[in-house]
Amino acid sequence: MKGWYRRTAMKAVVLIVGVLTGAMFFTSLIVTTRLTGTLNPAETVKLIGEPYEESSDFSNTVESYMLQVLEQFQLKTLFESDGAYNPDKVIDVMSYFGASGADAENHSGLVYRLSDLIEWSKAYSVESGGVYDKNAVIVCKQPSGKYYYYYTEEFLNQLETGELQLVLEDDRMDVESFLNDLSNGTLTSSGVSDKISIYDAEGSKLYTDCWNYGDSVRENYAPLGAANLLQVVNERPELNGKLMVIYDHLASVLTSINDKYSRYKSGWEHLEEGNTNFTYLYIDQDTKKVTTNKSEYANLMAKGESGIKTNIEECIADMKSGKNVKYIFVYPKLKDFETNMDILPTNEWDMVRSYDTDKTYDSIFAVAVDTSYPVKDMFYERDRIYEKNIPLLRGGFVILCLSGILFLISFVMSGLMAGRKDGDNEVHLTGFDRWKTEIAAVAVIGVWAVGTAVIVGMGMIDSDNVYNMVETLDYYGARYMSDMPEVYSMLFVQKVSFLEIAGAFLYGAFTFICFFAGYMSLIRRMKAKSLWNGSLLCMILSFCKRIVDSSNDVWRTVLWISAFLVIHWITFFVRNVPMALAALAADGVTFWIVVGSMLAKVRIKKGIEQIASGNLEYRIELKGLRGTERNIAENVNDIGSGLNRAIDEAMRNERLKTDLITNVSHDIKTPLTSIINYVDILKRSDIADEKILGYLDILEVKAQRLKTLTEDVVEASKVSSGNITLEYMDIDFREMVQQTEGEMAEKFAARNLSVVLNLPEEAAVIHVDGRRMWRVLENIFGNAAKYAMPGTRVYADLSVSESEVKFSLKNVSEQQLNISADELTERFIRGDISRSTEGSGLGLSIAKSLTEMQGGVFELYLDGDLFKVDIRFPRIKPM
Repeated sequence: MKGWYRRTAMKAVVLIVGVLTGAMFFTSLIVTTRLTGTLNPAETVKLIGEPYEESSDFSNTVESYMLQVLEQFQLKTLFESDGAYNPDKVIDVMSYFGASGADAENHSGLVYRLSDLIEWSKAYSVESGGVYDKNAVIVCKQPSGKYYYYYTEEFLNQLETGELQLVLEDDRMDVESFLNDLSNGTLTSSGVSDKISIYDAEGSKLYTDCWNYGDSVRENYAPLGAANLLQVVNERPELNGKLMVIYDHLASVLTSINDKYSRYKSGWEHLEEGNTNFTYLYIDQDTKKVTTNKSEYANLMAKGESGIKTNIEECIADMKSGKNVKYIFVYPKLKDFETNMDILPTNEWDMVRSYDTDKTYDSIFAVAVDTSYPVKDMFYERDRIYEKNIPLLRGGFVILCLSGILFLISFVMSGLMAGRKDGDNEVHLTGFDRWKTEIAAVAVIGVWAVGTAVIVGMGMIDSDNVYNMVETLDYYGARYMSDMPEVYSMLFVQKVSFLEIAGAFLYGAFTFICFFAGYMSLIRRMKAKSLWNGSLLCMILSFCKRIVDSSNDVWRTVLWISAFLVIHWITFFVRNVPMALAALAADGVTFWIVVGSMLAKVRIKKGIEQIASGNLEYRIELKGLRGTERNIAENVNDIGSGLNRAIDEAMRNERLKTDLITNVSHDIKTPLTSIINYVDILKRSDIADEKILGYLDILEVKAQRLKTLTEDVVEASKVSSGNITLEYMDIDFREMVQQTEGEMAEKFAARNLSVVLNLPEEAAVIHVDGRRMWRVLENIFGNAAKYAMPGTRVYADLSVSESEVKFSLKNVSEQQLNISADELTERFIRGDISRSTEGSGLGLSIAKSLTEMQGGVFELYLDGDLFKVDIRFPRIKPM
């Protein structure tokens, strides 16, 4: 009986059992996954043993009904007045997302008729990208700093008719070109202040700047009491400068209101008494308003004979009476929450309280479901389907477990039997096993893919079944990876027919026939050790190796480095798992080559040193050496032999040979030392380790720091030599200071610094080079961001006198200032701070030099740890 398991008949039995049990496992997995929505056996067992009323699906349905009731209240509040739909209701778009969204009192002024918004919303959703007009709004800045808005056509018409007059105060600017840039959207931000002025027909200056706003919402309907939206914004001071916010609010309204109106029109007949087993009672204790779908409760509350509190208690007591009832009672206080369902009280309590966020919640929301299901509603239908699917689920789960065990046994036994025959210990390959490994794999997968397409196309198996199982795997993989298990049962909605079960079984049988064909071939190849040797990749690499071996060392090295870099660059741009594995493999091969080369060179180095020391009998061990290293070792050995044979002749040239060996030793030792050091670092580091990535980040940071230092040195050199061309212009110093502070905000926030910015109301015009002045402010603010004590305030003050503009910046230093103010403006001085800081020590020196070159005064003051910079320039008064 020895070797019985190698007999052909036994192999056939094991394979048939493996295919059938695999198909049964697949079919039962499809059925249980579809019915339960989970792959967790513990959850499946729980579902098998619990009634529908205890399932999470029942709880989710109750919660869904509760949300529908709350939505009913919300939508009726939005669309109705006095209990009826009111198309003329006023909607304030700025408070639309409040409790009611329809407050006609104390509104912002931007209000629309409800019916207009609904019609506009329909067009908005249909037109999609066509709801915006490009370059349709012109923003004009008034001398007071406020804004006035025009539609582009209106603005251009008023310029044409003379109602507005545009004056360009810069001779290089052309009116026609300016208006063309303004209307086509080239000028989309301010920045030409003091160079343009816009006057009215009487010659009064209206605006000091203007620009194109960009895209604007196309107005299908005008606000109530106004010709258009811009009129409201121009007339309402509280809306001035908030056009983007207004457009965002209006877009939100138009996106949602039609959908809400559709849900409102669809009604809630399924929630009415007689149409559902779901009963609700909502009591607003502030307004004493009671809403319910049960006439008995409505009548009792309307009578009020024994007081509303007593009537509420009677209604709630009635709702939870009886054996066949599930209920949830939400009170204003969480401690009063009542339920006999397996739910989290805080979830339901928060859900109900979030219904009205504009006032303190003081309502009671009570719901109950009659689980005897006298009404054939959704609860009834889902309960019936649930009860029908439970026996199927139980049988499917048992078959799943048994077939899984039998399949594993068949899987192991077929692996043991593969390639063996009774009577010998040889590995017997089939013709298919002699195909190249990759071609065989593609063939098996291709047959399975084509067969799958045919089976699905014939309708023998529903593709949604497989898709749902994959979705469940993904869903629960994410859930359990984050330690958040949740049952997602489908027992109450899914039906499984006999044809679906038969189709799944046939498809499973076909799948496992393909599986065992590939699996058995794989095992036979592994036993015969032909898995790698019989692969296409091995053939290609062997061919490449022959090419490389036939080339010289230089081209071989260039070829390998090029391949290594190409793999890593592709990995950098593609960034997927296969390329990451390819890069990792390339790193491993490179490590192996470098280490092997290093060991070979150490052996050669030792041989050279032995021969150099006079031991001419020493021979380098050639075992394990390959290629160039072997040739070098053989040559070194030949050197010793040659020296022994020609000792007499060598004595005449002893000095020359000694020098030669010494030089060769030195020339080899120097690169070897570097190679050994770098290899040692590689041996102690993991190429895929996060630390290595961190080293790269450090290299990048240090490179950027070196670049900055280089730029600072060049800048300082230019400044000191006077090799700078200054382009003077009149600039408003307020805008430059404010812009600099804004761009440095992230750096200040990173060190928990608060900037206190004080700017004058009047213009602070100075005549300087704008780009160089920006560099001065950048260096000053950057110095404060790097060296100020975290958690403190930085004061930036700009003041204007009759003849002078003065800017001051003060901060408290993080480190002790143990040097003088004059020393701080010297080059490469950073105070008593570690050399690890990111500064170059040139910032203040450059700032001082640039300030003085432009005719300004730059002064530093130190008082203890208080650091202060003063910059003064002559003031240019506007004409």
